Amino acid sequence: MSAMLKGYRKETLQPAYSAALVFPFLLIYHTGTVVLNTTYINGADALLIRLLGALSVRSMFGSALVLAIFFVIWQLRTRASMKIRSKILALSFLESFCFAVILLFLFGLLMPRLGLCMAPLQGGIADLVLYCGAGIYEELVFRAFLLGILIMIFQNLLKLKHNTSAVSAAFLGALLFAAFHYIGPAGDVFSLEGFVQRILGGLYFSVLFVARGFGVTAACHVFYDILVGLIIS
Repeated sequence: MSAMLKGYRKETLQPAYSAALVFPFLLIYHTGTVVLNTTYINGADALLIRLLGALSVRSMFGSALVLAIFFVIWQLRTRASMKIRSKILALSFLESFCFAVILLFLFGLLMPRLGLCMAPLQGGIADLVLYCGAGIYEELVFRAFLLGILIMIFQNLLKLKHNTSAVSAAFLGALLFAAFHYIGPAGDVFSLEGFVQRILGGLYFSVLFVARGFGVTAACHVFYDILVGLIIS
């Protein structure tokens, strides 16, 4: 059993599985923004588009291009197999959903003090579209990019040990992840309860990212937002 789990974990950490996990949500998000003809997009997506704009790259699909380049570089560096087994992929979706339920349960234990925090949006399909984008692009920015950059800063510039650097990066990244939700005219109204919950969520996603990779973490984020924003709320 242990060997099977190790084999499953190793196989699903490959870039191809992460790409397959996020693709349905990516399709829903970008198709939805076009069909709904809305400029109300996810904040992390907007941040990437603004950064690309500074480089004279202007496209509403600029963030998708960044994601594609991320996967290409990851694949070229690892040279992992691109073969995907449907049963293993289905298990990965189920695993991601289970991790979302676990996070929901953990926050449920804290509900008397914190409650479940989710920004009020537009309702219905529009919310589903935004939740799909949030799971992908917030994990791309705050876990795939920011977490790695912070670890390098703590380890190479501040000369901290690897474990200390990883823990410090996870906490600082979680703080920045939480603060990001309150920035700009479309940001949420600040509350200490919501801020603390988002810090805890950021730490949870950081641990999950290190243990299970980008795809499972992004899918878990999407499932969690859908559970809280569309089903429970």
